Amino acid sequence: MVNFLAIALYTRLLSPDEYGLYALVIAGVGLVNVIFFQWLSHALFRFLPVHLNDPRQLLSTILAGFCALALMTGGVGLLLAWIWRDSPWQGLILLSVPLLWALAWFELSLSLSAIKLQPLRYGFINGFKAVSALSVGILLIMWGLKMYGPLLGLLIGMLLSSVMWGISEWKGVLPGISRPLLAEILRYGLPLSATFALAFVVSSSDRFLIAWVLGEGPAGVYSAAYDLGQQSLILLMGVVNLASYPIVVRALEQKGVDSAREHLRQNAILLMAVSVPAAVGMAVLAPNVSAVLLGAGFREDAAFLLPWVALAILLAGLRSYHFDLAFQLGKHTIGQVWVVGAAALLNILLNIWWIKSYGLMGAAYATFAAYFLALLLSAAMGRRRFSVPIPYSDGFKIILASLIMALPLWLSLEYQGLFALSAQILSGCAVYSALLALLNVDGYRSRILRRLMG
Repeated sequence: MVNFLAIALYTRLLSPDEYGLYALVIAGVGLVNVIFFQWLSHALFRFLPVHLNDPRQLLSTILAGFCALALMTGGVGLLLAWIWRDSPWQGLILLSVPLLWALAWFELSLSLSAIKLQPLRYGFINGFKAVSALSVGILLIMWGLKMYGPLLGLLIGMLLSSVMWGISEWKGVLPGISRPLLAEILRYGLPLSATFALAFVVSSSDRFLIAWVLGEGPAGVYSAAYDLGQQSLILLMGVVNLASYPIVVRALEQKGVDSAREHLRQNAILLMAVSVPAAVGMAVLAPNVSAVLLGAGFREDAAFLLPWVALAILLAGLRSYHFDLAFQLGKHTIGQVWVVGAAALLNILLNIWWIKSYGLMGAAYATFAAYFLALLLSAAMGRRRFSVPIPYSDGFKIILASLIMALPLWLSLEYQGLFALSAQILSGCAVYSALLALLNVDGYRSRILRRLMG
């Protein structure tokens, strides 16, 4: 909700050009993070459950990797800032370096809390970051720092939350390398770096291509629409994944494949149950969502972009949080590279072609097509390494319930404003919940009746 509020406020306080520069910096920092740092968090996710009794050696190796990468990226950042010393980008590059380090360390702190099944600590770290980043960002914008405001706010928010709630996990840990452990981590993590980089190409290259072809203002408009879809759907799906993935890994290591597959089946049903209606609802209510949450300069185009963005992100989340787990659980992460690489290539080619022909909508079409291809490839190739279950019956019921829910939402489109949007969301939730019970998705109705009778 704080992230939603941030989008609503930033698109009102910043012009499309300023928001576009802010979005491009965030995308650039994110790209460098996924290439160089994010594999450390995923390696921690995969291997810490095996080392829970004595995690110090693993944490020391992870910390040594982080320090080495921080030195390398810092040197490259200073070199780029010197090359562009007469450019307005120099200040943004210099700010991007500590922002990158803070983001990487922040993600490590979150990973530790999730792996250890500490939801309160996870919530405090993430929640404090979101609130402090937004508060400081708005204050700095009002002081005249423009796009630097939210960037500095994000940096301060991540640093404060990591120090206040995340630093205790690393108490007494010093950088040190265990060669056998490092080799295992690299075999697992390096293919993930390529995968994350290619996935980032699919999700963010369109912003750079839009800025190149159409300008920074249209890139800001597209980024705002994409951020709306991402902050809602990926948030919901990420919550399910964060809660379930550590349990799946523990089940696989301690109880075997059958136990892990049962947890994956439940994960898939819950993942669809929260994401499919949210995507359908956002697609139907796109005009009112844009009008309520975005500034005046962003609304018109975002209303057309949001339906395609929502459906594309739904496909991306289902692939990432369910089908891609086959590669990670099967320790064949190189397979993800081919899946996402094909999607990235298709995305770039279609963006270059369709942005010139269809403008911002061309980027949305290209993103949808790329994520659809990635989902098909992941489902087909991943099953060769680890057979993740597909709940066809319950999945069909969830899609049916979501489509039926969409009808009253579509009939209410003439009503606009915050109150109308709140009523539409609440009524949609009520209709959808009733349909889940009626269709008895994953025994939903049976469990309710047992509780009422018990």
